[in-house]
Amino acid sequence: MKCLKEIHKKESGQALILVVILLLLGGLIIAPLLGFMSTGLITGQVFEKKMGGLYAADAGVEDALWQLINNPPASYPYSYSLPDVNGMSVSVLIEEVTTLYGVFVGGGGVHEHWLEVESELVGYEDPDGDGTGVYTWRLSHTNKHNSNVSIHSITVSYSTELSYLSGLDDEDVAGLADGSFNDGIRDEVVAGSKKISTWEFEPPRPTIDGAPDPEGEPPVYNTVTCTFQLVGPEGAEGITAYLVTSRSDIGTVWEYEPMKITATAQADDGSTVVIEAGVLQSSSTLLVGSWQIE
Repeated sequence: MKCLKEIHKKESGQALILVVILLLLGGLIIAPLLGFMSTGLITGQVFEKKMGGLYAADAGVEDALWQLINNPPASYPYSYSLPDVNGMSVSVLIEEVTTLYGVFVGGGGVHEHWLEVESELVGYEDPDGDGTGVYTWRLSHTNKHNSNVSIHSITVSYSTELSYLSGLDDEDVAGLADGSFNDGIRDEVVAGSKKISTWEFEPPRPTIDGAPDPEGEPPVYNTVTCTFQLVGPEGAEGITAYLVTSRSDIGTVWEYEPMKITATAQADDGSTVVIEAGVLQSSSTLLVGSWQIE
C-alpha cells in the first residue's frame, strides 16, 4: 500500500507540464495561421477589385482576335479603344513582331508575298502500337515571282513532347535550280513549350526557279518540297514553319505570321490591368500561342 502511495505522489504536476507544452505549441501555430488567413483575405480583396479589369482586358483581346479574322487592319501597328467595358476604357494594340517563341528571326521585306511556305502532315506510323510513332511532315516552298529565289534558312517549331528523327530530305525538287535541302546544317533550341529546329544553308543554297507565268489566268508558279520526321505521342500538336531568303527585299516568309495583342483596361481610380496575347496568323487560320496577365 505504501508503494502505491509513493507512485501516485510521483505523478503530481505532470498535467501542468502537458498544459504548458500545448500552450507553447498553440502559440507557435496560431500566429502563422492568423497571418496566412490575413494574407488570403487581402489576396481575395485584391482579386475581387481586379476582376472587373481582368474581364475588360480579356474582352479587348477577344475583340482584337475578331478584328484579325473578320476585319484585318491595313497596316501595323494598329491601335483603337473600346470606351465602355465593365465601366472601363480599354485600349487595344495589335502589332507585328519579329520573334517566334522567343527566337528572333527578323521581319519580312517589301516583296515577301513572292514566296510562300506551307507545312503538311503526310504520315503517322505506330508500328509497335504503343501510342508513340513517327510523324512525316512535308514543307512546300512556292516561288510566285519570275526571278529565282535562294533560301538562306528553314525553321520549324514543334512541341517539346516531340523529338527530331531525320530530314530535311529532298522530295519534289523538279523546280530546284541549285542546291539541296539535304545539305542543311540543323540546330535545335528549346523555347518554353516549344523546340525550334533551324536548317542553315551555305552556298550553293537551295534556289527555286522563277515562276513560268506568275501573271497568267490561272497563274503558274514553281513549287519544290522536302520532308522531315519527328517522333512522339499520337495526337501531338502540329508544327509552324518559316524561312529566310538571301534576298533582303523578301526577308522572312512565315507560314503563320507572329502577332502580338496588348489590351489595357483602365479604371476611374487610375488602376490598370494588362493582358498580352501571342498570335500566329495565316490567311485562313488564327492560332493563339500565349496569354499573359501583366
